[in-house]
Amino acid sequence: MLLEHRKGISMEDKIRELLSYYFKDYSHCKVEPVPFGLTNLTQLIEVNDVKYIARIYNRYTKNKESLELEARVTSYLNHANLSFQVPAFLSTNKGDEYVQLPDGTLGAMVSFIEGSVPPLSEERHAAEFGRVVGEISAVLSTVATEKLAYKGQPFSRFYSLHPLADWDRIQSFFEQPPFPIDDADLAFYTEMVVSVQSSPSILNELPSQLVHHDLLIFNLLAKDHSICGVLDFDFIAMDVRCMELAICLNHVLQESDGSWRLLEAFVKSYSIFCRSSSQEIAQLRYMTRIYHIAVLHIYIGQHYAGSNVEPNFTYMMRQFRDRDRWLGENDQSFKTLLETYLL
Repeated sequence: MLLEHRKGISMEDKIRELLSYYFKDYSHCKVEPVPFGLTNLTQLIEVNDVKYIARIYNRYTKNKESLELEARVTSYLNHANLSFQVPAFLSTNKGDEYVQLPDGTLGAMVSFIEGSVPPLSEERHAAEFGRVVGEISAVLSTVATEKLAYKGQPFSRFYSLHPLADWDRIQSFFEQPPFPIDDADLAFYTEMVVSVQSSPSILNELPSQLVHHDLLIFNLLAKDHSICGVLDFDFIAMDVRCMELAICLNHVLQESDGSWRLLEAFVKSYSIFCRSSSQEIAQLRYMTRIYHIAVLHIYIGQHYAGSNVEPNFTYMMRQFRDRDRWLGENDQSFKTLLETYLL
């Protein structure tokens, strides 16, 4: 995702303001950029030889309710004996999990996890990715969601994912695009929205649970050829369970240029922890359409917030068309592979 354009107070000032809520003395802290966290202002902080991650949240995509949900879920995961780590929220000097800065911006400090973005070019990489996706999905299914005051936004509510991307603004964007969009892409987008909205009852027939929504290799960390960290729970929410699988299958196909070997390696490892119903498998193309529409709408919201989204939007639209075509051409083979391991 793209970083919101900010004016006024400098990044350094915001970070130091945040640190004042956590440390009595941070005069000799080290501040470094990180290669992840593009939705929010994210920096690596070292205080007294201990590393942390400082985050100033995008005001359009993060509110108190969603931040409290993220803190609660990551706390649950940190006590779940996972084979990998997730960021743990640090307590402020007053014992809070996050702070609200004077300008209304939300900020937090979380634990630092050592590692680098894992590759996804070989079968063993896909198998490791599938293992982690299956493991975290299985554990998220055990969260007592009935006790949650706020459950996030499912991607099926794609006119509510960004406050600047409601129905009216989406229509305005496509009626007068701020950058060139092919007529074929515009027609395809309209066709996909109509196809999704014509069958809303499908979502009510599928099981739901908490879904990460952004389990891409760019939000994972690896060390010694093993994934050791899962990051970026910004879009955690109750959603249709198979949405997570649809997102990750799309990612494997995109990164591997449609490799069946990597796809099978992913599914086989995923199946160690999770299974799917025949109905869920049958609707994965439908869920993939919802996913792409949701991400396009988030980019549109970021456009109205002042970000340059053209490269990301164009890439996602191309991916959307490529993936839907691939799923249509390989429908039966795709379902047979999934049924072999997941039923």
